[in-house]
Amino acid sequence: MSNTEMKKVSCPQCSHDNEVKIFKTVNATTDPQFREALLAGKLFGYRCEECGYEAALRYPMLYNDMKNRFMIYYIPEIEREKVTDEALEKEYADLNDITRRVVSSFNELKEKIHIFESGLDDRAVEIAKVALNDVVEKRTGEKVSGGFFSKYSRSEGIIGFTFFVGENDRHYVQTTRLEIYSKSVEIADGYTLENSGRSFLLINGEWARNAIYKYKTST
Repeated sequence: MSNTEMKKVSCPQCSHDNEVKIFKTVNATTDPQFREALLAGKLFGYRCEECGYEAALRYPMLYNDMKNRFMIYYIPEIEREKVTDEALEKEYADLNDITRRVVSSFNELKEKIHIFESGLDDRAVEIAKVALNDVVEKRTGEKVSGGFFSKYSRSEGIIGFTFFVGENDRHYVQTTRLEIYSKSVEIADGYTLENSGRSFLLINGEWARNAIYKYKTST
């Protein structure tokens, strides 16, 4: 079951105290309506009952998908050395058959959900994204500021990403063959980090670039 609690949140516009439902845990399997609200951007929505001010709240939350066997710990705006919660690590330390990740932004949280629901390895997806990021920069001659997983089709044999390109962050869709993803799985499997004692891992672009670097320098 999902775990919620009521908290008082002071409105930044009128200072009125509002009672707001905070989601400490979202269980996508038992409460699919919360999954839908999260992906629609409504779960963290806040509206002041006094003045109508609206905003998106950001707070730590554990997303648990028992059906697809993954957990994502969302800690907003974290620094690398602060990506773990000791109590959470202790509680879920023995779940070796559950994929566990930590993310620092709402968009990363949504992307990880889509990746795991597609049955993909997020390590390989991150590696493929980094590789295609460089391809897009070479093709366009412009800087890529970011990107996200946006397409996967076994029937078409492709995986794709949407990148933000240039000063205006225009959308640029780049796809590649699933063979590239399979190669990325091989690279990911050959890259192991030093044992940090953490089970909720930070798998992002930096991790992917390190994995690629190790692969290139060891072959």
